Amino acid sequence: MQPGHARLVRDLQQRLRSVADPRTKAWFENYLKHVISYRGVKTPVVARIVDEWRSAHELQNLPDGDQLRLADRLIREGHAEDKFAGTLYIQKHLLRLVDEATLLTTAEELFADRVFFDWSTTDWFSVRVLGPLIVRGGQVVAERIAGWRTAPDLWQRRSSIVPFRAVVRDGEYHPLIEETIGMLVTERARFIQTGVGWVISDLSRVHPGVASALVERHFDDLSAEVIRRHTKYLADHAGYKKRKRG
Repeated sequence: MQPGHARLVRDLQQRLRSVADPRTKAWFENYLKHVISYRGVKTPVVARIVDEWRSAHELQNLPDGDQLRLADRLIREGHAEDKFAGTLYIQKHLLRLVDEATLLTTAEELFADRVFFDWSTTDWFSVRVLGPLIVRGGQVVAERIAGWRTAPDLWQRRSSIVPFRAVVRDGEYHPLIEETIGMLVTERARFIQTGVGWVISDLSRVHPGVASALVERHFDDLSAEVIRRHTKYLADHAGYKKRKRG
C-alpha cells in the first residue's frame, strides 16, 4: 500500500474509533458469535463517516484505480466496520465508474486471500456490490459470479448465489440460478444452505412456481432450517415442514 494510502486508512480508522460504543461492539460480536471483531459503530454512522472522510481528503479527485485500492485496503482490515467502509465506498462511489472485469478481479482476489470469513461482511459485499454489478453487467457478470460455486473458499461459494437476489424477478437469470443452486445444495455447510435458501425465499415472493419447483427438486438436500425459514411464502410451507420432520 502506498504511504499516502496508509495515512488515509489510519485517518478513517481513527474517525471510527472516536465514535465507537463498547455496548454496540459487545452486541454485534455476540450476535456474530465472536467470529469477527467490531469497533462498535452502527452502519448509518459508518456511512456518514466514510462520506465525511472522502470529502475531507477530496478523494473524488484521485484516479478511480487509487480509490478502488483504498477501498480494497479497508476491506482487508480486520474489523467489520472497516470492511463495511470499503464495501460502502465501492457501492456509492465506484460501482458506476470502474469496469465490471476490474471489480470482479478485485473481488476474486479478496476471496482468494480469505479476507471474508463471516456471513455478515460476505453478504454486505454480495448485496451491495456484487448484486448491483450483475444488474449493471448482465449475463457476462452473472456467469462469472455463478462460476464461483466450485471455489475452494466457502464464503466465495456462498457469494456465487446470494448476489442473484438482485435479479430474481428477471426470468433471464432463472436457468443460471437453478444451475447454481443445483450444484451448491448438496453441501451440508449451513452457510451454503442458507445462501441457497435466501434466494429461494426471494424467488417465492415474485415467482412462486419457480421457487416451488426448486424446493421439490432439491427437497432431500435442503436443510430443515431452509425449509422452516425460507419456504414460508410458499403455499405448501406447512406440508414441507411436516415432510422434513417425517
